[in-house]
Amino acid sequence: MTRWIVCSAAALLGAVGLFMSVGQASAHVVYGNPLFSDSSLIDPITGATGVGSTFSNQERNVRSNAGWVAGLDATTGGDTHNTRFLYFNLAQAQTIDFTITATANSNGASLLNPGYSIFSGAVPNVSHDGGYYPGKATFASWSPFAGENADILAQPDNGGVGERWGDFRAIANVTMRADDSLGNPIVSTMAYTGLFGINSIGNTISGHYQLGPGLYTLVVGGANMSELAVLLSHAIATNGDYTTPSGALTGYNNARLARNFKVQFNVAPVPIPAAVWLFGSGLVGVIAFARRRKSV
Repeated sequence: MTRWIVCSAAALLGAVGLFMSVGQASAHVVYGNPLFSDSSLIDPITGATGVGSTFSNQERNVRSNAGWVAGLDATTGGDTHNTRFLYFNLAQAQTIDFTITATANSNGASLLNPGYSIFSGAVPNVSHDGGYYPGKATFASWSPFAGENADILAQPDNGGVGERWGDFRAIANVTMRADDSLGNPIVSTMAYTGLFGINSIGNTISGHYQLGPGLYTLVVGGANMSELAVLLSHAIATNGDYTTPSGALTGYNNARLARNFKVQFNVAPVPIPAAVWLFGSGLVGVIAFARRRKSV
């Protein structure tokens, strides 16, 4: 699948200061090193000059084997604690190729069944599910985020999973909040591009796309639906108490054991179509012929 996603230069430049936030102490969207950040641009996440492909191969991990697939549910949303946000920054139209491969876990957890989504732009670095902003949906009483902000009033628990759990959406726009060093809110949205991949039974997945210039977020997480059901059942059973030891809390923590994976990411110029090369060579021939006639 190949698709063009174009971001304006103005939007890209405007992002430089937007994502340089200090954030809440409990932040969970931490971008880390870029998969690729064109060396001709100022990196929108760090505010420094881009570093090219220095960090194109990374070893990362996610909590649980269901973080990505949880984001398919428009009602509950997904927990960003259980996904990994990575980014890349393109100065021009590029072809990107990447492979996400599960690696062994020393904690005894099952291997990751990976899923991914590509978004245009980014949410604030070090933002958090519990960060309140106008229009934000409330959280269920059993959600880990129900008490994160005094402005959020938890919904009564009705014993079901049809309540708000987290902010991540796998195939929709994602809005989140962080705070700057003075405590001022920074809210931004990353736009879903329509590009995603899922391997619910295997342990590797690849993507190949042509993208326009701009800042992009690649979100990776687990795609195992059965393990999502287990994770949610334990979360609901905690009744919102994630500190007092209990069977529900033990089950919840076991369901969220870390899963390791490796990302290999490559960027290449978009090839010029053959017809363009033919036109170019023909034009050179016409110019050469005209010059010969002029010299006769």
